Amino acid sequence: MDNRIGAYEYRTDSHLLDFRGQLPLPVLGNYLLHAATLHAAGRGFGFDDMAERKAAWVLSKLAIELTDPGRLAEPLRILTWVQQIERIFTFRCFEITTLPGATLGYARSVWAAIDRQTRRPISLSHFGLADYLVERDCPVTFSSPEPAEKDTEGIPYTVKYSDLDINGHLNSMKYIESLLDLFDIETYRTRSVVRFEIVYQAEGRYGMHLLLHKKVTAEDEYTAAICNEGKSICRAKIRFGRPPQ
Repeated sequence: MDNRIGAYEYRTDSHLLDFRGQLPLPVLGNYLLHAATLHAAGRGFGFDDMAERKAAWVLSKLAIELTDPGRLAEPLRILTWVQQIERIFTFRCFEITTLPGATLGYARSVWAAIDRQTRRPISLSHFGLADYLVERDCPVTFSSPEPAEKDTEGIPYTVKYSDLDINGHLNSMKYIESLLDLFDIETYRTRSVVRFEIVYQAEGRYGMHLLLHKKVTAEDEYTAAICNEGKSICRAKIRFGRPPQ
């Protein structure tokens, strides 16, 4: 395989599966982030490399589309590659397959490098990412999630210890987990998430009092948001699919 593309295998233990025996989307999200971490570390722009530059990667957007979510509990292979580089953003793609090679879905993400002290974006021109650019198809695109906080009642949520990541901020998968918890269990008895898109707008911090919102936009489609003091810290679009009869 092309050295510019990373390929990593994941086997899910039963204690990580949900009540249907399926892989929860936040666990899949963690697999994607882990694959991205391994890929970057093996090519000179991983966590430790960034720390030496007093910098860190920050996830800005993530969109996941699944064609067969019911098979995600099988052993998986995740392929990941850098598809595009802009001045302060880089676009990373993923393909999710079974070990024999059946494609179960794709994901697209946008990352920024920030200065650890100022928390402001820095230029990517000196990180060597251009050596690993790959022209490979990824059918996932981004949209612009509509505000869900207007005309909807928010569900209170306070950021706690177990919500925090290594940087001391609300873990990127906790945003997704808390939004998926807005749906009752009957939703998940009959449907599975087939597309989830999130835009991260601000960092959640310990003790922050948040409000979680969701709004129906079409059949099986929703927009969602997490807000703090009247301003959204993320917005998301969620689409459910029903299994074939």
